[in-house]
Amino acid sequence: MASEQQPASLVVTRARLDGTPGDPVDLVIRDGVFAAIGPAAAEGIDASVRIDANGGLVTPPFAEPHSHPDKVYSRERIAERGLPTSGPREVFMQRQRDLKAAFTRDDVMERASRFLRACVLEGVGVVAGQADIDSVTGLISVEGVLAAREACADIVDTVVTAFPQEGMVGDARAYDLVAAALGMGADRVGGWPNNEADDAARLAHLRQVFELAARFGVPIDINIDYFTDPSERLLEPLAEMTIAHGMQGLVNANHVGALETYPDADAARIIEKVAAAGISITVCPSNLQGSYPFRGVSRPNELLDAGVNVTIGTGNHQDNWESLGCLDPLERARFAWHALPLAGRAGEGIDDAWHMITRAARTAIGRPAGALSVGSEASFVVLSAPDRLHALRNEAGSRFTVRKGVVIASRCVTSEIVYS
Repeated sequence: MASEQQPASLVVTRARLDGTPGDPVDLVIRDGVFAAIGPAAAEGIDASVRIDANGGLVTPPFAEPHSHPDKVYSRERIAERGLPTSGPREVFMQRQRDLKAAFTRDDVMERASRFLRACVLEGVGVVAGQADIDSVTGLISVEGVLAAREACADIVDTVVTAFPQEGMVGDARAYDLVAAALGMGADRVGGWPNNEADDAARLAHLRQVFELAARFGVPIDINIDYFTDPSERLLEPLAEMTIAHGMQGLVNANHVGALETYPDADAARIIEKVAAAGISITVCPSNLQGSYPFRGVSRPNELLDAGVNVTIGTGNHQDNWESLGCLDPLERARFAWHALPLAGRAGEGIDDAWHMITRAARTAIGRPAGALSVGSEASFVVLSAPDRLHALRNEAGSRFTVRKGVVIASRCVTSEIVYS
């Protein structure tokens, strides 16, 4: 009994554990792990920090499966540099080149660090980020993002993808640059084969991605069939190569907008191959922008029905491609619930939306969360909402982010009507 009354570094009272029915429990944390969990477990225990969850939900930290930390917060530079504010896709591609040509390592590090800290404020514990690598930016962007990863290592895990934005066939330097980035510590090899000039080059790009994955023993995080363009047809060969190279479960495919435009029979065949390959699909609800007459969010319900791991990512944030941006996973899940849409699924899709920012996102990144159990690492988020449904409604409320037993971010909200 004496050991149970030892002081704790952190106590959370009256909390509801995500996925666990029953009455609220107390959480007692010592030395970065859960020392006790249960009703009234914190009674009589002194603690350096106490949080009253007041019946709120406790969940493992959220995950961000797709972002571009090297580009974030660069939107205002469009006007500063006098770059075009409208035009076809090619104009925006060139505008991105012009923007990143002026990036420096320190500049990227500062903006990426700001982005990672902003994610932590929303309860995100792991961020997957792509860093451009090409003849325009060289290794500057990946160096900056890797430096930000190190600077923020105490508060968030960052998984960095070496991303050849301009291609690897059309950009002759890119293959060696990506290899150099992987040698420097990038975690995954990326790609965007659709950006190559013709079908032969696109398939060559895919082959080079798998060559690099095998050479460095890393997973793949690839942007594929980005646009709602029925001529984009690389998801199927991606699935076939994944199986041929024995990389089932080690590939995440982002966007996949074109799948929505295929004839149903073609889509069904390809989805079956994606499921067999264990490919995760990360869609971006913000793809709705400019996708008319399509929804721009792939075929998430058919993918889910086939057993594919489907998640949702931020994508771009206040940069060349996105003037807005919200880093709150709960807001993204609420948006996705409408956009995908998920309401017709079992339980009105609440659990599906929730998993897209938790379990499914971590599966896509390759960083599963630990259980909220005695003896496990005490990393979690405390929400004001009592359950997933109320959390996804995302009404204003307090939020605490805890990492290894230390409160690293908090948002305390009080509301009252003052008019009389």
